[in-house]
Amino acid sequence: MSLPVTAIARVGVLTRDCRAAAGEYARFFGINGWRIADCVGRAADGREYAHRQAVGYANGVGFELIEPQSGPWADLLAANGEGPSHVVVPTTDWSALATAQAQTGIATGAEHSENGGQRRLLASRETLGGLTLVFADAAALAAHGVALHLPGEAILPVQKLYQVSVMIRDLDAAKARFRELLGVEAWVDIGIDSAQMPGCEYYGKPAQHTARLAIGRREGACFELVEPLTGPTVYRDALDHRGECAHHIMVSLAPPQDFQRAAAQLAPRGIVVGQSASIPGLMAFAYFDGGKPLAGLFVEVIQPLADNWLELMFPSPEIARIVVGD
Repeated sequence: MSLPVTAIARVGVLTRDCRAAAGEYARFFGINGWRIADCVGRAADGREYAHRQAVGYANGVGFELIEPQSGPWADLLAANGEGPSHVVVPTTDWSALATAQAQTGIATGAEHSENGGQRRLLASRETLGGLTLVFADAAALAAHGVALHLPGEAILPVQKLYQVSVMIRDLDAAKARFRELLGVEAWVDIGIDSAQMPGCEYYGKPAQHTARLAIGRREGACFELVEPLTGPTVYRDALDHRGECAHHIMVSLAPPQDFQRAAAQLAPRGIVVGQSASIPGLMAFAYFDGGKPLAGLFVEVIQPLADNWLELMFPSPEIARIVVGD
């Protein structure tokens, strides 16, 4: 029995200042309404942990910006710095979750009550490439805390959470773990070779590199696993600086002209394009390096170069569905 991960309610990011980060997320994603709350719980090692969080949504895509004060997340922030760390998974059956934990061997790392509901952090980082799973019931997921309104318009429209991407050292081993522990059976394997991708750049300079990745889906939860191979990439940077870790999300497909407009607007704010490439006649892709403003979150944007780019790349509807969902 695998862990019941069939949807992602929020993407979690560790930050040193959740209010400041929320202001930048408002300006990037157009999230104007936030809730600020203080949370206290107990870790499995008996230590009390505490954090302040800012929670906001853009077109149904949730973000929680965690400002750790003590406990495991404070340790992780001190060791690895700011960046995406976890996904929040909705649950309605704590008993079923406990059974799945027992069968998979994934222990509880910490838990606390929140807004009359419950949150449970699983000790999954070591087995899931640096990704922590946080399960929460409906009450814990409901909007609560002090309301905060921040100005901002979406640089690119947030369409949906297409995928959460994790940087790993061994793709085959990681796929096996995600299959066994999360029940992710459907995968699409993709090779990246800059020799076949004109205009490949790394922070604005021509670059040669290779990597391999796999996109896997279980219902509404989609994960991309990336193993860098050769050359400079934002993937390799993440592994070198943070170890295996959650790295970027994809929430937008945008025409090239919209992407270029967004890049021009973001560069003066310190959010630059870290890596980009294209497949002629099909699509281009790029990663915004959120750096300090977005607390280490990278954001991937795909730019279709043909109306039927998805069909041309993935003629099978089932394969296309794994990549972009329904």
